[in-house]
Amino acid sequence: MRILLIAYEYPPVVAAQSLRWFYLSNELAGLGVEIQVLCPSFTALPAFPVPLHAGIVEHRVWPGPFIGLTQWLARRRGDAQETAPSLLRHADRSLAFRLYRAIRQWLDRVLYPDVRSEWYPFARRRLKQLLAGNAYDAIISSHEPGVDLLLGLWAKKRHGINWIVDLADPLCAPYTPAWRRWLDTWVEALVIRRADRVVVTTEPLIDLLKTRHGLADGDKFACLPQAAPALAATGSPPPLSPGKMSLVFTGNFYEQFRSPGAFAAALKELSCADITFTVAGDNDRFLPLFAGVDNVRFLGRLGHFACLDLQRRADVLLNIGNAQPYQMPGKLYEYLGAGKPILHLSLTADDPGAALLRGIGAGIVVDNDPPAIARALRQLLAAWRQDVSTMPGSPDAARLAPHTWRARAEQWLALIADSRR
Repeated sequence: MRILLIAYEYPPVVAAQSLRWFYLSNELAGLGVEIQVLCPSFTALPAFPVPLHAGIVEHRVWPGPFIGLTQWLARRRGDAQETAPSLLRHADRSLAFRLYRAIRQWLDRVLYPDVRSEWYPFARRRLKQLLAGNAYDAIISSHEPGVDLLLGLWAKKRHGINWIVDLADPLCAPYTPAWRRWLDTWVEALVIRRADRVVVTTEPLIDLLKTRHGLADGDKFACLPQAAPALAATGSPPPLSPGKMSLVFTGNFYEQFRSPGAFAAALKELSCADITFTVAGDNDRFLPLFAGVDNVRFLGRLGHFACLDLQRRADVLLNIGNAQPYQMPGKLYEYLGAGKPILHLSLTADDPGAALLRGIGAGIVVDNDPPAIARALRQLLAAWRQDVSTMPGSPDAARLAPHTWRARAEQWLALIADSRR
């Protein structure tokens, strides 16, 4: 089987869709699939720390004038040799970065759906060559960004190729500018109509898209969620905070739908010196919520694999559910792969993260309410003091197996074969 993946976000880019397809493409290649990837050339980004499978063929294309120029300038300054955290620390104080951000925000309004669509003409030229020289069983567009959908639409219209859309988020999402919602809704409907299959990561998103576009038949949709790395081999890394129960959160907080306010209030209520809380992510603006709480550390943004290591060294992993039932961060699956107890704070009755944990029999699910969180922390702390190896909520390898990246790749193979009929 030969597949062409159109993925603007692909290693060395580190983003949700990039990581999703890093794992999936490696697993698919390991299953004997010929994977070709059409993706941009980002010459100033640090090298991805883990190599791709030798069977994956990358077709790198210039990303366009704005991104291409900023990549060239970054190489000239030597930024590619710096680590991501150091770049971020210096960038906010840099006049050049502020200018870059202002221009990019302007271009996001000029180009549809954002500045990354400047890649379209250069990627389409290479796509035309690839379609002329190869017979593909399927083309997969990874969303987002939207430029991957635009390229898939062109390939479907001109070549009638079997086209599968991996729609991690709807094109018309809560963060879509109000003035553009009509256009995103129209393009979203066009993509669904033209695609042979549409893959989403939660069942509620299927219901949302069917309702939004008046679709009675949902056979075109398939739910293939994020997945977990296989549980780590036997042997544990050194504990993060010897003598204390360490809680870890990796990712980003948001004021509207993933705020740590209730958790911070619970820590203040508990006022326990035996608990440490470590946060990795772009979250400094939330640090004031934890004023007066001992043993809280905000590490800033870390790389994906550094976060995986941090998760494995924790005693308990904190997850905050989204307010939108049709979105579930892939971080929850990462947590499952770490093999540690998960404290999940649920915001809604139809929280898919809570349903996942209950189905696997992992984690402790509580309402996002300070007294409820404090009670759960007391329960975890009592178990930790007794025997850290038997703490409640640790995932079981056998029950996790259907949710690993290898299992997900096998589901993708079955879906691709079915889409050709």
